[in-house]
Amino acid sequence: MNETAMSFDLFVESAADHALVKVAGSPSFGQMLSMLHLLGVDSGGWEHEVVLFDLRELQTRYTREEQFCIGQEAALSLAHLRKVAALVAPERITRIAEKAARRNGTDVRVFGDEAAALAWLRD
Repeated sequence: MNETAMSFDLFVESAADHALVKVAGSPSFGQMLSMLHLLGVDSGGWEHEVVLFDLRELQTRYTREEQFCIGQEAALSLAHLRKVAALVAPERITRIAEKAARRNGTDVRVFGDEAAALAWLRD
């Protein structure tokens, strides 16, 4: 069996005022890009135009170049959303993907605190 076949879990749900996407496990770089693309297609039919990506259980360590590409893919795939908040473990904040996404016109912010991420989405 291919070790990367099911190396992560993805949960998508609708909260009262935002969409919630949780990613846990070890998606490869390619899997992460594909997941963002598919979520971009799927999110066109979501009730909310703001989303919280909970990445605190994401185990994969992406290179700086991969983080930049992830930000570019987020910008391309999620441009129709008003706000995208990424919640990560505080020690994993680099802002590389955030800057790449924002340079390409998508309002993405990275947070290490869930309350701060939700407050920003609700603002």
